Amino acid sequence: MNTPKSLKFTLLFLFFGVISIVFGLNLMVAVETMRGEKIADARQALNHLLQESYEEYIHAPLSLHSDLTFLLTIPHNQRILHHSPIHDVRFSVSHHPLRSPLHPIRASLKLPHGIYLNAVSDATKVDNAVDSYLHKLLLRYALSLLVILGITWILLAYYMRPLALLAQKIGEWNHGDPFDLHLGHPTREIKELSDAFGLLIRRLEGFRSKESALFKEAAHELKTPLALMRSRLDVYGEGGYKKDQFIADIGQDIERLSSELKNVLFLESSDYEDPLTVDMSGALHTIVRKVDILAHQKQLRLALPTKSFNVMVPEKLLTKVLVALIDNAMTYAPQGGTIDLDIDDKNRTLTIGNDTGSEKYLFSSKIGHKVLKRLSFELRFTYTITQTKHHYSITLHFL
Repeated sequence: MNTPKSLKFTLLFLFFGVISIVFGLNLMVAVETMRGEKIADARQALNHLLQESYEEYIHAPLSLHSDLTFLLTIPHNQRILHHSPIHDVRFSVSHHPLRSPLHPIRASLKLPHGIYLNAVSDATKVDNAVDSYLHKLLLRYALSLLVILGITWILLAYYMRPLALLAQKIGEWNHGDPFDLHLGHPTREIKELSDAFGLLIRRLEGFRSKESALFKEAAHELKTPLALMRSRLDVYGEGGYKKDQFIADIGQDIERLSSELKNVLFLESSDYEDPLTVDMSGALHTIVRKVDILAHQKQLRLALPTKSFNVMVPEKLLTKVLVALIDNAMTYAPQGGTIDLDIDDKNRTLTIGNDTGSEKYLFSSKIGHKVLKRLSFELRFTYTITQTKHHYSITLHFL
């Protein structure tokens, strides 16, 4: 059903308005042009009438009071009047040629003794001819406009059909179904719109897949510390658990649970963004300025790299990962230690290392490795974790 709010109707209405204005201007120009040509023809006929009348039919000298009505009875003059656009001609004699704006159809012939023979015609025939031309032109314009609007409607329906098909497919699409982008042969703008919707749906599917995988991994990994805590409570309730040992074990379980939750929340906060060109050394300098207060409190020294390379990645997501890794190193580095940030520009690698004890690291748990693996795919890097008794480092190799 076509309503005034439909795009086709709106475009047709606008096109109708533009064409009507063009036709109207064209009609005004055509009518004025025809009127000017008819008046010019009438003046030429009057000049011819005056010239022949003076040469052939006026034999006596003329005065200002001469009666010239007999000129209208001459057969030759009557034929001129009948076949020309002049009508109801009036002759006169004056000292000056007629210049009255009230008589657009006029002619003057200068005679001896400085007087003028004048003829004036009304515009009845000209007006009738112009009106008849106007009516015919209006009819032709109206028929032409209807034909043009019909053709325009058919073309709009044809070229906008892919847009209606796209709206139908979007409305019928369900989660998990493949999105069919085939729209026949759409115009470039509709093709761009279809591609944009396709990209949006793929992003939504990606977000849903990540969300589903996140909940599955979180449920699986968090189940173990919760089950252990429940078992310890049962044993403690039966009196088979020493209080000090119970508190220590529960504390470790809570620490593990807190670590896993931290990893889950870290992944949940990784939003999609478009990739940008990022200078690695510049990004590290920016991050270090933000965490400098924490490093100062623990008397840590952050050794910044002297080299750099560029990566095409989502900048905010890269910053989150680097902040998490540097924060992780600062958390478990000994008091007064050094956090080494080393860049190998030839191999495009970044290494974050620090001395450590036996503490647990952010990405050392099972779910932590899954988080890092997933983010490495989005940021296009591989990673290697090296851990010894006294040192821990993670190397990111950007592709």
